[in-house]
Amino acid sequence: MKKFLSLALALLMVLTMCVTMLVACQDPETPSDDKPGTQNPGTQDPGNQDPGNQDPGTNTPNCNGNHIDSDKDGDCDICGAEVSIGEVERIPLVFPEESYDFSDSDGAGQYHILQWSVDQQNEPGTDWIPWEEGAVEMDDGDLISKAILERNALAEEQFKVDITAEYVGVNAGYVSRVLQDFNSGSDEFQLLTIRSLEAWQLVSDGLLLDMNVYADEGILHTDEPWWVPDAVQSYTLGPTLYLCATEMLLRDKGATTALYFNPTIAENYELEDFYALVDEHAWTYSAMIEAAETVVSSLDGNELMDSVQDMWGVEGSDDDTHMLFNSFGFSYAHIDEDGYIVYNLNEDIYDGEDVNALISIHEDFHYADWNTNRIDNALVGVADGERANLFESDHALFKSASLVKTAVTRLRSMVTDYGILPMPKYDEDQENYSSLVWVHHDCVLGIPSGTKDPIKSAVVLESLSWEGYYSVTPVLYETILYGRAAKTAEAKACLQLIFATRSYDPGQYWDKPGGLQNELLRLCNSGNSDIASLIAKHIDATKEELKKVNKFVDSTYD
Repeated sequence: MKKFLSLALALLMVLTMCVTMLVACQDPETPSDDKPGTQNPGTQDPGNQDPGNQDPGTNTPNCNGNHIDSDKDGDCDICGAEVSIGEVERIPLVFPEESYDFSDSDGAGQYHILQWSVDQQNEPGTDWIPWEEGAVEMDDGDLISKAILERNALAEEQFKVDITAEYVGVNAGYVSRVLQDFNSGSDEFQLLTIRSLEAWQLVSDGLLLDMNVYADEGILHTDEPWWVPDAVQSYTLGPTLYLCATEMLLRDKGATTALYFNPTIAENYELEDFYALVDEHAWTYSAMIEAAETVVSSLDGNELMDSVQDMWGVEGSDDDTHMLFNSFGFSYAHIDEDGYIVYNLNEDIYDGEDVNALISIHEDFHYADWNTNRIDNALVGVADGERANLFESDHALFKSASLVKTAVTRLRSMVTDYGILPMPKYDEDQENYSSLVWVHHDCVLGIPSGTKDPIKSAVVLESLSWEGYYSVTPVLYETILYGRAAKTAEAKACLQLIFATRSYDPGQYWDKPGGLQNELLRLCNSGNSDIASLIAKHIDATKEELKKVNKFVDSTYD
């Protein structure tokens, strides 16, 4: 635990120093020497800028370039890369041309971002969209808004553009708006942000441009740390990259999943120190189940687990299946070295361990009397809002969810304290923790094929991502996630671990809605106890859908 405490304290010191230096360097009255396109690439310190050592397709911890060296031994605590102690230096951003001017006859050129929301009513500030990550209209005093305003102002001044954004619901015509723009040739949008669930439709309908074209031209730098490495790997199709996550985005961090626990309940029932288990790499599925079984008790006098007044082990949800499957080190699919998607639910990949893991999740988790979301629907007559607040009301020990849906918004006003843990490992033989980036909440970027100036789209995207990496993401981590979501040093250390082990699963967003993953998600409400039969029933259709993706990959090699 001492190691995690020292890591967390060192992280706070480093981030504070970074924010202080950024403010000093980016005074709008004093142009920085770090402006894109004006830097000397020879100033880069390779030893200080290694983005990490993640091997694509694994869950190896990756700090994504945000090196932390709490013990001052010259190596990053997360990825092991060499760190130049005491130095904070930006990787130079160099474009093919010395300068770009995207102004038009009316002045600054348009740079309009179409951003996704769940429906037309989900505007910034809600549970799903707590941050205006693309553009901010005014400085409202919020540190995140201020950082985004300053980030955009630098790009607007340098490239002579006016950056604006609007939100359209994925269930309220988002894809139709993109298609309409493409068919009309109106060039309304220069950049798109979209939820991963809609990714394949945009790609297959030809509504996006291949960003690797602009990487080959030296405009986009997809191998640098402001491009999320695991996202680059997971969204690559053949030689193409139509969608990806960069440090321009905030919601992809918020989409990272975690497990929350109630320290008061843990103390009352004299449970093990969960943070110590994490530190000892012993935070496993069996440890979580043991704790849940210990606290479960009927408190309303009828000796049945059927009331919001009872003490539950887990405030569960359908999403738990996918979150646990990923945290056990598995994925439904992966991208091979040639850019083809390979489905993993077969014995050739994991010798059946992945299917056994799904069976375990179903039988041990969704049938457990300590789970509010168990298959017999014990709380089916309870209002959704009341059932979904068991954790906040001190009637559930654990709750799993994405950070944006829970820690950033819902739990901030919780009276009782709460702790944050990574999702558990399958067993102690599993080398690393794994934190799923949840497709229902995440966000990726793409350049619309309807834009008339893709160079402008790419240049400004790269600038926003580069500047976001150095000036927005640190503020997000420090003021929102570490400052508000994590309330103790141990929780902050666990958040650092969670972000270092973020993982994408290509099998979730390249499959069509309603496929096997969707059936597994809804399994606990189906009354079906035979998960093996469910997989056998749907796996062929799922593989047929993925063949369409691979047929598309074939076409990219033509």
